[in-house]
Amino acid sequence: NNLVKELRNSFTYDYIDNFDLDDDEVKHGKIVCNIGLETLYKLPLTILAAILAATFVRTFIIQIYFIPSSSMEPTLEINDRVLVLKDAFANIDIESGDIVIFYNPETPYTEDFLKEYYQALQIWNLTTSDSILNSAIIKRVVGVGGDTVNIMQDGKVFVNGEQFVVLNIDETSFFREETYIVPENEIFVLGDNRINSQDSRYIGTVPINNIVGKASYVIYPFDNYQNLND
Repeated sequence: NNLVKELRNSFTYDYIDNFDLDDDEVKHGKIVCNIGLETLYKLPLTILAAILAATFVRTFIIQIYFIPSSSMEPTLEINDRVLVLKDAFANIDIESGDIVIFYNPETPYTEDFLKEYYQALQIWNLTTSDSILNSAIIKRVVGVGGDTVNIMQDGKVFVNGEQFVVLNIDETSFFREETYIVPENEIFVLGDNRINSQDSRYIGTVPINNIVGKASYVIYPFDNYQNLND
């Protein structure tokens, strides 16, 4: 009987010694399957290992960030999702023009990988104010350590005497003319939406150690997909 052969080839089962199951009984489902306790023991461990590995990747390698404000418009819109390459273990070069995620320099922050990993595991706490992730900000790097940044009254920005240009943003707003010297191991950042951005003009320069990573792609919504490093 082909059905019986297929069942016998598809399942691992043992007959109970006291029963003599014939083909009709097999066809009616009277099979004692040996599921295997070893498989049952391994399943929770496999799930746990997958959760730990995924959390490790999200905490230290790459993560998707949600854009909560208009400070980077028109480059990044509210509700965009941005893929960020993190700076925990990889040595990422940060240059003028890059878009970076960083912890607010006005908020006390000490690099603690174990604490960040532990907090990332606490899925139920991701929306609370206790998480250091809530202080993360996204802006564009204008100057790095040793650079001189000049912001003119007409909104134009110069770095070491050369105009810093970002395509498709409005630079016509009027500002107080200021000159900033960027300390070593720090960066000077601005939002692309210059008139609506709390950036280095207000919070000061950002220590390199506060940088979470570099934004690489807008991945959602799909119609705003773009490579931010172009």
